[in-house]
Amino acid sequence: MHQETAMTTPRQTRSYRSPLRAEKAAETRRSIITAAAEVFSQRGYVGTTMQQVADHAGVSVESVNKIGTKPDLLIKAFQQTYSGEGGWKSIIDQPQLMEIMSNEDTEQAIADYAAFIAAANARSGGIWAAVRAAAASEDRISKAVTELIARKREDFMIGHDWYASRGMVDEKTSPEAFAAHLYVLTSQETYDQLTRDWGYSLEAYTAWLRTSILRIGPATQHLPPPLSNT
Repeated sequence: MHQETAMTTPRQTRSYRSPLRAEKAAETRRSIITAAAEVFSQRGYVGTTMQQVADHAGVSVESVNKIGTKPDLLIKAFQQTYSGEGGWKSIIDQPQLMEIMSNEDTEQAIADYAAFIAAANARSGGIWAAVRAAAASEDRISKAVTELIARKREDFMIGHDWYASRGMVDEKTSPEAFAAHLYVLTSQETYDQLTRDWGYSLEAYTAWLRTSILRIGPATQHLPPPLSNT
């Protein structure tokens, strides 16, 4: 009996400590990706080295390399900065956005969505510029940008259906035209132009975005589908 107790005790200790180690590893990974986002935003893709990321994160370069290659690190840095999570998740897989869309008060739902997009764009300007620049020379990043745009297209088509269910778009409105319009309204580039070039504050941009989205139905009613010759 004594031997059995002695043998089982280490197993219980390992089982108890394993989640703590996993949590610590996740925290370290997240801090490295956060540091990478800051360095990429400041120095750009070409001007950033893995050693600089390691120094900024306070870890070894080996720890940085475990996360992936430099292109992988840039992609993960953008994903985490924009949404707080990894991967290109559909709108229906993001609890915060699903909660916004489930609000029966349509105007409040749109206001909350505009605030969500504004905050994400405010966080992501520098890292998105690095991603766009790197996509011109890195196939891995170019493919990631293509995947992101495809995901946004699908999400904005879902947005069209949501608007239609609220009676806010005409049945003649092209879902593709609606999605393209919403893509431009919510894009990082539009945010940058209004805040950087025209001096909009974050609050002013959020108000502009909210109003523009509220009026998107009439604005897209007579637009032809993208790539249409009509």
